[in-house]
Amino acid sequence: MVVDEHALTVGRAVRALREQAGRFSRIEFARACHTSESHVKNIENGHKRPSPQLLAAIETELGTNGLLAELAAAAGSAVRRRSVLRSLALMGVFLPGTEASGPDVDGDQSAAVAAVTASLRVLDNQHGGGHAHHPIVAYFTNVAHPAVRHAATETARTAAAAAAAELALLAGWSAFDAGHHASARTYFDEATSLAAAAAMPLLACEAVIAASNQAAIGGDATGAARHAEAAIAAATGTGDRALAGEARMALAHAHALAGDTRAAAAAMNAAARDMDRADAPGAPAWIGHVGPAWFDGRIAQCLHLAGDRANAAAAAARTAERTKAPSRGTALNLAHTALVMFAADRPDEGARYAGDAWTAGRSVQSARLDDYWWRIGRAADRFAGIDAVAALRETMHH
Repeated sequence: MVVDEHALTVGRAVRALREQAGRFSRIEFARACHTSESHVKNIENGHKRPSPQLLAAIETELGTNGLLAELAAAAGSAVRRRSVLRSLALMGVFLPGTEASGPDVDGDQSAAVAAVTASLRVLDNQHGGGHAHHPIVAYFTNVAHPAVRHAATETARTAAAAAAAELALLAGWSAFDAGHHASARTYFDEATSLAAAAAMPLLACEAVIAASNQAAIGGDATGAARHAEAAIAAATGTGDRALAGEARMALAHAHALAGDTRAAAAAMNAAARDMDRADAPGAPAWIGHVGPAWFDGRIAQCLHLAGDRANAAAAAARTAERTKAPSRGTALNLAHTALVMFAADRPDEGARYAGDAWTAGRSVQSARLDDYWWRIGRAADRFAGIDAVAALRETMHH
């Protein structure tokens, strides 16, 4: 029997989506679509094309909202076909042997990957890793990373690796924010490797700092210090003051977590000197979070761990004052400020900042933010008789 190559592509997509759904055997799927198992088998093997009516039933069961119909109609258009295949790739359906797996006939994909990464970064910051992680990973796995392997020239491969490295770093942070810690570490390592391949030592250093921060927030002071020291050495070698300051703050966090307040203070002072000398204009997006609000927030975090409640509260308040638009980052900063205020026996301010964090994080899905809500709830228990705290607890319980 002659196989129609385009029909085979459609059939492979149907099979991949069916298997990805995880709830259908072929016979169950045929029954749900009101057809026979043998007909579904012929469609999946490319021996038959589904009728428009059957294709509509298949799409209803698979939730593809017309995407398979678009693919079926794209036989005569390479551009349209490639567009649909990439949409399927973002759903986790990667079809070997199709245009989606090879180089872009229109040229280097790195600019497109960079543009999509910028959009995904906004999604992650606005709505958290719980919303953003899966689309980020799908795009990295099915589009950005294959572009490195299939680049036609060494120049194109380097550019593709650079774009994929930024996306891998974002994938690590989104995984961390979503609570997928092992996955986060995998993507931080991937970002380090890709950045090295692209001759981007600054980005590689940023990925090591990310691994340090992840270890610290997970309570691993030794691992956090090891990564931070490696990052300081790398950042110092590049001469980038902002990156060096960020790395030294990661080390300060590790020392504070370990209870070494003197070493933490020394690292914070060194970081402050680096930040004073940093040249911020033109910084890449992946280090755009490093600024005065970020620095005060990290200071507050370290002082809080060190038990310096008054100075931690002052630094946290400065961070909150600089925090503006509602986002995941805003909600995290305000929630941490609230926690510091409760620890400093300033419950009215703690309740106010927690309420602001609750408002800012209304559309955010973040395991880190969820952890703050739990800690704020515990911290507020000491002040249950105060009106502002009682109002906060009522808000959070609804």
